[in-house]
Amino acid sequence: MRILASLIAATVLLPLAILLLGLWQGQRGTDDWREFATEHDRLAAAVADLEARAPRDGRPDFRLQFRHDGHLYGGPYAVVKAREARDEAGTLAAVMDWRRILPPVAVLGGGIAATLSLLVLVVGGVLGQVGRTSRQTLVHGFSLVRRLLPVVLAAQIVAATAGFVAIVLFEAGLLIQGGFTGGGAKLLGLAAAAAGGTIIAAGGALIGLRQALVAFEPEPLPILGRQIAPAEAPGLWRLVEAIADRMSALKPEALVVGLTEGFFVSAGPAVLEPGGTRLEGRILYVPLPYLALMRVDETAAIIGHELAHYAGGDTAYSQRFLPIYTGVGRSLDALLERERGGLGLLGPSVRLGLFVMERFHLAVRHWSRKREFAADAAGAAATSSAASARALLRSGAVRPGIVDVLGTAAAAPAAASSDLVAAALDRAMARGLDDPAARLEDGQAHPTDTHPPTRERIAALGLAVNADLLTAAGAPPPARAREQLAAYFTDPSGLCRAATQDFLGAVQAREAAARAHLEATAAEVGPEDRVLRASHRARGLAFAVSGGFFAAAALPLALVRIPGLSPYEARTILVVMLALAAVFCVAGAFVLARGEPITLILSPTGLTAPGLDRVIPWAAIADLDMTLSRGGIAMRLLLTPGADWPKRVPGRHAVKLDPKRRIVTLTVGLPRKMKPQDFADLIARYQAAHQARRLLAERAPIATPAVPLETHPA
Repeated sequence: MRILASLIAATVLLPLAILLLGLWQGQRGTDDWREFATEHDRLAAAVADLEARAPRDGRPDFRLQFRHDGHLYGGPYAVVKAREARDEAGTLAAVMDWRRILPPVAVLGGGIAATLSLLVLVVGGVLGQVGRTSRQTLVHGFSLVRRLLPVVLAAQIVAATAGFVAIVLFEAGLLIQGGFTGGGAKLLGLAAAAAGGTIIAAGGALIGLRQALVAFEPEPLPILGRQIAPAEAPGLWRLVEAIADRMSALKPEALVVGLTEGFFVSAGPAVLEPGGTRLEGRILYVPLPYLALMRVDETAAIIGHELAHYAGGDTAYSQRFLPIYTGVGRSLDALLERERGGLGLLGPSVRLGLFVMERFHLAVRHWSRKREFAADAAGAAATSSAASARALLRSGAVRPGIVDVLGTAAAAPAAASSDLVAAALDRAMARGLDDPAARLEDGQAHPTDTHPPTRERIAALGLAVNADLLTAAGAPPPARAREQLAAYFTDPSGLCRAATQDFLGAVQAREAAARAHLEATAAEVGPEDRVLRASHRARGLAFAVSGGFFAAAALPLALVRIPGLSPYEARTILVVMLALAAVFCVAGAFVLARGEPITLILSPTGLTAPGLDRVIPWAAIADLDMTLSRGGIAMRLLLTPGADWPKRVPGRHAVKLDPKRRIVTLTVGLPRKMKPQDFADLIARYQAAHQARRLLAERAPIATPAVPLETHPA
């Protein structure tokens, strides 16, 4: 209930608050306009009276008086000030009349935003429930959401932004009567900044949402493996086709074998690596290490499970689902990129998108569980419930050993076995399998679904997890396990060696690409030091130009008598302007004389600041952040516990040391022709280059680091 209340408050009540403010402002706007219009009419009458009483011959009549804002004006000046007051009141009355347009905009914007929020909440919740009735309904419902959600969110953003800006401008209208000086000008500036920032953030979000509507085409599924023809794997093809016939399921159009991953099926485009061969249609992937380590009936049960996904249309469903999932996700990304700059107004749209995504996830999870249970039942029907239960447990028990063998080979490909399938089998025979009981809660993570835990899947088969089942699932493979591959393939040894070469080649290609990237990153920073100098030239020239301006302005006062100024007033102004000219010129000369002092020296090994007695190595910086300050850019360096602590050197330097928190703060003047982002990017390049050199030094010339290769149960 607390989460629901928070969601409703953020998505419905916040726009309603804009609506209510608009209603309140509507009454105030009418009252303000009436007050200023009345004041204008009063002043117009006063002007008319003064003009009627003024002498026609132009003689001054000091009996004419006009009191305004606590001041009393007499004679001809009374008429002048009365006219000024009347015109000012007329302008303010016109502004107040214009202000009356804004509250209806706020009311309309808040109402539309609240209505759309409520609509999305209701429709998203209903679709989440209705989507559980059938997968077809789920796909159709959320296909509609995928197309309409960005449009609805865009309309809500426009409505909420219009309402907020109308409220801000309405309140800013009252500040105009105080003029454009002092606190009123500051408040007007803040109001303009708030309105402008909100409009910019909303515009960026709308552009992002428009781009999110572009049709999404899923990338081909990359598979590390090779296609196997019936002539190369007659036994495996016979097993697959026999199970498909037994289940009345569609047969795969291609079989792909490899070392990584578990069994899976695909019905979309795929690309095989290495080589880049493209495949279309129904594909069944079979991992060679599993074929060697699992019994034939267990393998048959897993293949039956996978083929059941074809029978149930699961692969076609996943293909239709992925563009929807990605489209909604991209819409949310477009909002999240702009949320900070929107003064909280984009928050409701983000919350609505997350709510729809959550309803989506719950419905998908519902069908994911049902289809996995149904596929398990189909696999059990093609073999037996006992075989299916053992397959679930044994696939989890053999997985860690396979990952260990492949990871070791990836870490040192030059020393790896030429047949990693045989290596995985030897390891299992020598060290046994992992305890299958430890894998009972395992599930399979996937971008579009979630497999239920193994314990639940076994229970759905009508079996209990007992000691006999765990013992059978965790038994080491027998010595004749090597012969199993011969029953599937004509040349199992050659195929396993070829698959091993594919795997090691992919590892080495990945390592080469990673090394090339690191070398390019390290090469972005040269071996020589880079000296950064603060540029005071622009400031010095500004001071000098200001001094010249005051001197030029003082020249007419010294040479020509200005009408309306007494000699004393002229001398006073002249002295003040010459003094200002002298101050600015001296300040400019002082700043220019400083030249371009060194503020920072960057080297491949670290950075040097003039106020410190030693270089701070990049390796010693645990964290670094920057903020803009009056003096330039404040850099806060958090040093690692074991790093040497620097000391201040004598002199006036913008350096602050905090030994207790191990923070060094440097205030650095912005280098010439460099923006703050350019400076931040430069520091980031030096840090990235140091990190790249460190990683390159840790890597052996031939060996490669372990690759996170994960295999999955069926």
